[in-house]
Amino acid sequence: MASSKTIDPVPALDRDLDILGRVRREDIRLDPFPHVLIHDALPQPVFESLAASFPSFEYVARDEASLNNKACLRGADEVLGDASIGADWQRFFNYHLSREFFLHFVDLFGPTIDRMHPGLVENFGRPLEAFEVGTRATGKGTASSNREPDVVLDCVFGVNTPVRAPTAVRGPHIDSPFKLFSSLLYFREPNDASEGGEYELYSLKRRIYPKASLKKIPRRYVRPVARVPYRANTLMFWLNGSTAIHGVTPRQITPIPRRYVAVMGECYGGRNTEGFFAHHPGWDSALGRLQSLLNV
Repeated sequence: MASSKTIDPVPALDRDLDILGRVRREDIRLDPFPHVLIHDALPQPVFESLAASFPSFEYVARDEASLNNKACLRGADEVLGDASIGADWQRFFNYHLSREFFLHFVDLFGPTIDRMHPGLVENFGRPLEAFEVGTRATGKGTASSNREPDVVLDCVFGVNTPVRAPTAVRGPHIDSPFKLFSSLLYFREPNDASEGGEYELYSLKRRIYPKASLKKIPRRYVRPVARVPYRANTLMFWLNGSTAIHGVTPRQITPIPRRYVAVMGECYGGRNTEGFFAHHPGWDSALGRLQSLLNV
């Protein structure tokens, strides 16, 4: 059985590391899905210290470093306790895996989540503020320890490998139906003059996408609504749901990796064993499924 790492108590000073530290409820935008965009998300001295000690490209990419524009991730299950990762980053990871951070998230986004997912209490048997919080272990839904708490948090180093042929690292899609929220905090390098690699938000051109699986949606079905620039210390934070379609714009040729940290929360329990958060009610009836296939 995979095991979660033990999270140390959060010192008050580490709250300066909170990616939501400058977010207010009125910052939440609902179109085309609930999200927050914050420039200069962390205090500049804090961000600069973290950026200076961001782990090497090779540490995150490992044996995928030679691939073209490939998304490579390294999560808390591997980072916590790794002596090669400095104290600032250990504190950053620990804070974003804590119950304190989760309750701050709930305080900001709780009313929006209630409206977006009205069946949440019925599905999980308790409100968000009463959720038991754990750390996501490697293996996602296959790890039994991820199914024991109500929500498992993860903090992840991410890089997209250098680009030899212009591509989009990920086209329009919706995240896993087990995901409650996710985020990107960009750590763009100062010498990176490349174009592209922006987070893009979409809406469907018609009422519903004609397939139940939303992991890869052809661009002909969506309409770009907004773009988030790939800029250092910019935070994109969003709630997952049936309308949370997003992707990344093509990045042009560059030898410099695209760097970020992602903080996310996932729920593998509840009555709906296939996941709860990306469910589209249009698929609940035969008529709805027929309408979605006809795209009317």
